Amino acid sequence: MYNLLKLNLARNSLRYIIREYDIKEIHLPYYLCNVIRKSVLQENCKPVFYHIDDNFLPQKEFKQTDYILYPNYFGICDKNVEILCKKYPNLIIDNAHSFFSEPNGLACFNSARKFLPVLNGSYLWIKKFNISLKEDKDFFDFPKNEKEILNTENKFDNSDILSINKKVLQSIENLDFEKIKKERMLKFKKYHQFYCGQNLLKINPSEIKSPFCYPVLFENTELADKVAEKMENKGLTMYRYWDNLPENYNEYKFYKRLVAIPLDC
Repeated sequence: MYNLLKLNLARNSLRYIIREYDIKEIHLPYYLCNVIRKSVLQENCKPVFYHIDDNFLPQKEFKQTDYILYPNYFGICDKNVEILCKKYPNLIIDNAHSFFSEPNGLACFNSARKFLPVLNGSYLWIKKFNISLKEDKDFFDFPKNEKEILNTENKFDNSDILSINKKVLQSIENLDFEKIKKERMLKFKKYHQFYCGQNLLKINPSEIKSPFCYPVLFENTELADKVAEKMENKGLTMYRYWDNLPENYNEYKFYKRLVAIPLDC
């Protein structure tokens, strides 16, 4: 059985897990948001990195006692999560890209601001629960320019582990989740019909519950850049995921040739 905690940020949900289970060492993928790496180090926990294959699965075997963080990449890896949860009892699922996925693993957490019109908030499902939290009293309005965006992100970087602000929680719980899920899936399937012939990723929409975006892995960088530019000209904000990696890493192709088409516009 899981306890459901509602925290201020996804990165702090992971920090809470590390503290609760007194994790001294955790396996992280190289292909990962730098914020997560910083959060692990912030808790004096040692990161041990692993590679992933073309299907986003780990390229190494872990011990049964290992703590492993696995991201549900782009919200399309629910099947991978099921496979890994059956193998590893200490698997922690990062559902920052899959807000509506069912809880699984030793613990899992999501990120409200990746899917909903709020600036923070994270739901954490965890089997062990002893640490009490104070409420986050800060309520942020949406930033209006680049300077305000940077100021908000800097505040998040220095944020304590807190329960979600009551105003933010109310904003989240007033939303129609079923409508949001349906609209995102419709856009996802629309992009899949258009790009499936070019997409080198193996995507089966029937296995996907909560996509963050529609990721397309193109055969070359030129084509990927051309499609990204086309989307930007349509007014979509395009991001590279994540930091550049060495060219000899298998994950390098995802940074250079994967276009993540947003679904929330």
